[in-house]
Amino acid sequence: MRKTSILLGSFFICLLMLSGRQLVIPYQKDTVLEKVAALYTANFIKFQNEVDSLATLANKASSVNEWEGLKSQVEKTRLAYKEIEFIFDYYQTYYNGTYINGAPLSKVSEYFEAEKVIPPGGLQALDEAVYDSASNENLQHIQALANGLKERVNFIANIHLPVHLKSSQIIECIRSGIVRIFTLGLTGYDTPGSVNGLKESVVSWQSMETTFLYFESGMAQEAKAEFEAIKKHFTKGRNILKANTHFNVFDRLAFLKEVVNPLYAALLEFQNANKITLEPYKKHAQNYKAKNLFDKDFLNTDFYSELVYLPLDNPKTIALGKLLFGDPQLSKDNVMSCASCHNPNKGFSDGLPKSVSNQKGVFTDRNAPTLMDAGYSARYFWDMRALDLEKQVIHVIDNDLEFNTNFDAIVAKLNKNAHYNKLFNEAYGGIAKEDINQRSISNAIAAYVNSLKSFNSPFDKYVRNETKEYPENAKRGFNLFMGKAACGSCHFAPVFNGTVPPFYLESESEVLGITQGFDSIALKLDTDLGRMGNGLKMDNHPFLKNSFKTVTVRNIALTAPYMHNGLFATLEDVLAFYNLGGGAGMGLEVENQTLPDEPLDLSQQEMEDIIAFMETLTDVSEYEVGGD
Repeated sequence: MRKTSILLGSFFICLLMLSGRQLVIPYQKDTVLEKVAALYTANFIKFQNEVDSLATLANKASSVNEWEGLKSQVEKTRLAYKEIEFIFDYYQTYYNGTYINGAPLSKVSEYFEAEKVIPPGGLQALDEAVYDSASNENLQHIQALANGLKERVNFIANIHLPVHLKSSQIIECIRSGIVRIFTLGLTGYDTPGSVNGLKESVVSWQSMETTFLYFESGMAQEAKAEFEAIKKHFTKGRNILKANTHFNVFDRLAFLKEVVNPLYAALLEFQNANKITLEPYKKHAQNYKAKNLFDKDFLNTDFYSELVYLPLDNPKTIALGKLLFGDPQLSKDNVMSCASCHNPNKGFSDGLPKSVSNQKGVFTDRNAPTLMDAGYSARYFWDMRALDLEKQVIHVIDNDLEFNTNFDAIVAKLNKNAHYNKLFNEAYGGIAKEDINQRSISNAIAAYVNSLKSFNSPFDKYVRNETKEYPENAKRGFNLFMGKAACGSCHFAPVFNGTVPPFYLESESEVLGITQGFDSIALKLDTDLGRMGNGLKMDNHPFLKNSFKTVTVRNIALTAPYMHNGLFATLEDVLAFYNLGGGAGMGLEVENQTLPDEPLDLSQQEMEDIIAFMETLTDVSEYEVGGD
């Protein structure tokens, strides 16, 4: 019967060909999904086997004489992981970041173990450990890490496999994988010990390329041109990655412009041409409708403000928030406004080491960071105590040194103003009994702050191919920033803040060993507890002592002085501090410093080039305070 069906089918096809009619073959989605799932499962089992081998080898190791074998097996295990990472991390994001390949730092679990502190573990911790000193103590640490990884991988395999894929999600896995390579692989973030990012990126790249090629089976005629273009982009990228083995000299800017951005855009065009519906597996901040890593809408700030009073993209609330932002009526004695410490002409900062308070001659405890691009974050303030932009407003209102008032007093003032009554009614009418209330005031200011986005700098225009003009020293500076100088491993592209790629779900803080003064003779650590003292139970841990939010370096040329205490007057001072290895590198005992304490060995020219790049991130031209 089956043979007869095949013959009839062949006969039917021949008749169509002879009649001159074009045969339309339906897109063989199931075949693609089955092939990708089979490949992924085989690669996952391969990774699982390498983890087993690592645990066995570590447990058998009785002395440091077997160190090189352990180092080699860690590399093999990590390379096997890189074949599955772009899919595994997409579907198991939080588990991956907590147990399989998270940063080698203690963290508080927000998803699995009720705010329990989870010690460093997983592949990054192993990469760091095997490149540390060969000692019996470290050998025991590696054994514990390897056994812990084996336990976690075996556990997740039972839940994760078989994986259920959709076509659009496979493409999104690949697109997020490209972002991951550029922001975490090529910056060295993912390989803190070996700095093996280029070699691992080749493996990731090839795995994504192999996966994508399965889409050739039965694709729509309209998608063939994009398919061929994507094949060329993958080939070019693979050749560039393979040809470059020196981490410090890899041309990341050329790779971004010539491969990463074109490939990222072409994958979306292919998806659209093939009529593959956008169906994200889960909500991420990465906006899969964007075409360029440096598009203004590459990240969706709505992700960080899901629980606000009204969505923050309402033009009426933004306009109202702008008015409130510059209005001193919000403070107790009508002496301060938001703009007092966040001046648009100074990049929405104030140019002071620590901000002026409402009391003459008294200053606040910290420097005022820029509000530009503040919306691209999961936590707010230097100590990260506020969880959204609305709550950030509340902290300023009731601070004794800032507005020193309460919402009842502010509401009473605003209710006396007919213009405000009209604007609040237009923006918030019908939501609550009173239009002017704590939530509506906070929401309006949050909406304005959220609108302050700066993706039209000279750098952005250059990498989007909107201009051919870009300084040579800034090109060198970008490559240093994203490579040798390791700036990009904390200040992640495209916002260049601490919100972690490729899904940008969480924002990081760092312990840098900031001092009270930049005095190399009588160094003293700054005593500000930072995140540990922010009042949140989940952050009250010793490893977060002196830990501060990683803020954006966009518009950094306008926002001196720098750091939470305004320690550094110039960018030259900032680079000098990092070049020395922070407080620990300068000889201080710094608990849990997350900044590597080894000198960066940057030359004076290299530091000047990095500054030249950061100066091209300036873009505040369209923002002014005042007016309706």
